[in-house]
Amino acid sequence: MNRRVTSNDVAQAAGVSRATVSYVLNGRTGQSISAVTRDRVLDAARDLGYAPSTAARTLRRGRSDLVLMLLPPEPLGRALAIIIDAASEEVERQGLRLVAHRLPAQGGAPSLVQSLAPAALILITPLPEQELAALAATGLRVASLHQAQENPLAPDLGIGARQVQHLAEAGHQRIGVAVPPESGYAWRVDVRLAAIEDACARLHLPPPVVARLGLDAGEAAAVVGRWLEGPQPVTAACAFDDEHAFALLAGLAAHGRTAPEDLAVIGAEDIPLASLAVPPLTSVSVDAQSLGKRFARMAVASLDLPENGAGDAQPAGLPPVRLVRRASA
Repeated sequence: MNRRVTSNDVAQAAGVSRATVSYVLNGRTGQSISAVTRDRVLDAARDLGYAPSTAARTLRRGRSDLVLMLLPPEPLGRALAIIIDAASEEVERQGLRLVAHRLPAQGGAPSLVQSLAPAALILITPLPEQELAALAATGLRVASLHQAQENPLAPDLGIGARQVQHLAEAGHQRIGVAVPPESGYAWRVDVRLAAIEDACARLHLPPPVVARLGLDAGEAAAVVGRWLEGPQPVTAACAFDDEHAFALLAGLAAHGRTAPEDLAVIGAEDIPLASLAVPPLTSVSVDAQSLGKRFARMAVASLDLPENGAGDAQPAGLPPVRLVRRASA
């Protein structure tokens, strides 16, 4: 069996010390190593097929080269997928690797962190106070909208407020809200509803009428029927995302009704299919790519990394959402 190539083999081939090999291959700055020596070490490592031991490096540093992103226990939607991709690209620029993990409803973040020893943690889902305290005790760098922002509505990114504002400007007073019933969405649903209720209160509108709606045409038809035929008919609806907006459009069609004449419908996330809906769907666009980059920069800003420019220019505030006007609202 072939013996594993070690840093000592690289040092002998390059004619330098193991310390010099370590400085060069780990990208550490502040050492007076000439460009010629650095190139000689890199050439020797490449020629020998040297691959540094991840386990040994983790033991030496007390952390791995991983940035752990904890996701909520919900299906992976398009916006979340873009956030993960953008964050992954950003941490890879720093020589790290992103690992995204869907955290179960029962939690378990501290034990996962202990087993992986990540360099930093990105929270896309809130954690119980006791788990946050356990993570804080480790000194681990944590990037989170839930703890980093003073405004408790900040994790909604302004989506619900923008939906209500648009509908109110169009003259609607009685607003419905369609949200998913699954428990995995609970934290995002709670924040969205709080944001919509807050926006309605600020604009002196009645409290919104909330419906828990699965992506089912029959359920959607029942919800739309209740809204339209009630003693105080709902004239406009904020959907949790574009998919739930599509469900509302299907519910309208089942009654022979249309948007926006019978019910104005506005979605969120502006997925590519939004423009192909009948009628084309008005939606609130989220800059998921900028949000993913921001998470990554927050996570690695304080790490001792070579050429760590991630923390030099922290973006101010959150990436703004944008209303995309189409025919449905």
